[in-house]
Amino acid sequence: MSRHRPILIRMIGVMLIVVVPAVLLYTYFSRVSIDTIDAQITASNENRLGFLRSQIVSNVDRLAMASSVLSRDSSVLNLQISILTGDYYGTRTYQTQLKEKLSLQSLSSPWSNELSVSLPEIERRISTLPTDPFNALELDAADNGVWRLLTDGSGRGRYYQMFMWDPFGSKRDTPQVNAVYEVRFGLENIRKMLREFRQEGDGQTFLLASGGAAFGGVEGQDEQARALGAELLQGELGDSGHRSLHVEGQQAYLSHLYVPSLDAYLIDYVPLSVIHAPIVESRNLFYLGLLAVLLLGMAATYLLYLHVQKPISAIVQGLKQFEIGDYTYRIHQRFHNEFDYMMRRFNDMGNQIEHLIRNVYEEQNRSRLATLKQLQSQIHPHFLYNCFSFIAACAKGGYTDTIRQMAFHLGDYYRYTTRVENQTPPLREEAELVRHYLAIYKLRLERLAYEVELPEEMLEEPMPRLILQPVVENAIEHGVEPLPGSGRVRVSGSIEGPWRMVTVEDSGSGMSEAEIEAYMQRLELPMDETIGCGLWNVNERLRQRFGAGAGISLTASQRLSGLAVTLRWRIVDTEQEGKDTHD
Repeated sequence: MSRHRPILIRMIGVMLIVVVPAVLLYTYFSRVSIDTIDAQITASNENRLGFLRSQIVSNVDRLAMASSVLSRDSSVLNLQISILTGDYYGTRTYQTQLKEKLSLQSLSSPWSNELSVSLPEIERRISTLPTDPFNALELDAADNGVWRLLTDGSGRGRYYQMFMWDPFGSKRDTPQVNAVYEVRFGLENIRKMLREFRQEGDGQTFLLASGGAAFGGVEGQDEQARALGAELLQGELGDSGHRSLHVEGQQAYLSHLYVPSLDAYLIDYVPLSVIHAPIVESRNLFYLGLLAVLLLGMAATYLLYLHVQKPISAIVQGLKQFEIGDYTYRIHQRFHNEFDYMMRRFNDMGNQIEHLIRNVYEEQNRSRLATLKQLQSQIHPHFLYNCFSFIAACAKGGYTDTIRQMAFHLGDYYRYTTRVENQTPPLREEAELVRHYLAIYKLRLERLAYEVELPEEMLEEPMPRLILQPVVENAIEHGVEPLPGSGRVRVSGSIEGPWRMVTVEDSGSGMSEAEIEAYMQRLELPMDETIGCGLWNVNERLRQRFGAGAGISLTASQRLSGLAVTLRWRIVDTEQEGKDTHD
């Protein structure tokens, strides 16, 4: 049977079918827009960063060219000659001229710088910075034509320095050196350009040396730049590129370009939140609007649920209760709409159905009671006929004591069977009846031995009248009597939760598993000539009295050699039993 989904779930499903594709499409469009902006930002950043690099390289190259210009000036050679010849006046004159030319060359660059000329042969240094003496160790440590990042011990900060030997390849051959030209410029020149580059907007631009040193537009940015630079230098940067990474807890877009002359990288990054802000704001506004529409739709669906789905569910619940047999169920909810009329008509229908079923059940109970009495009446004559035949035989033989015992047990037995006013006596009385029956049978069959052992807690429980005697009779007639020698019958009881079991075992030849299975199947059929009425009657009475699960079962006896017949029933609540009887 197909399962019908509630209207509320269907309506929510329809709204989701409409909303989810819209959200997915808009998310896709936003993603495409962001990717397009990222591509444009990449190109723009690379162009701007490339322009900044060209400016830095241009200024650095201009300073490097200053050494070439000075190397062609005759003042350096004239100064060397005047010093070697001891011409004091010429030395002063040429030294003054050289200082003026160094100053003019220094001022020709937009960057603040320092120019120096060292004469290794006479250990003399002429510089725009007169406080620095000639330093042979510094010359030995430097490479020819290579910029180095150094720290000024006098406290003026960090600076880039380059030495140029004249002739160019004479560094390793000191006698051939004419002069060594030195160019210095402070980091403040680059800081100024970095500040001008990043005048507006968020983010940061800094220079990262390959050795790990980094500095931004102001000194306060250096520590953060060094930390980020150390992370970048752990991988391959390449000559240029861009990437996304986390900076200070937020996603940022980073571009870099290599500056070969300084052996450093120009790094620029901007938080993605700044770049994507317009698109993200419009996207969030769209999501909020869509959420508002969805909430309004869900509110409308909930109203539909209250005024339509709940009344229908109440009626469906009532029909399900009728389906499982609960015809006392009534709908007490009120919805203050047209469904209230349906609820009243449903309750009226339930009253009529309950009235009709009550009449039918009472008629069925009367019919069932008549059937029980008819089945019970089939048991009594059979046993009485056998007893009377035995008494007659004993009378002929003159066994008066046996007749007296037979009469005593038979009287008690017959007195019990004639009390038809109580059809559910306690199990104690049924057990006593079985003892009388076995005593009567032992008089007839002296080789018979028996025992009856039932738990005390079971003895006061009500049972259908004459429910054990047919089973005991079956054990004697079909188990003990056919075999020669002594025979034994055992009656025992057990408790398993709400279930009660009484087992009757005999020492007969028993039955095979196939015979037991076939007999159990025959018990399910209507009684005919192929099956005795004893066990069939007991099985039917237990089922009619205690319902599903009750009845008899046959197994091989574990204690004796014959068959074990077990009566099984469930405890019936007295109040519920009375209620069922009235229903």
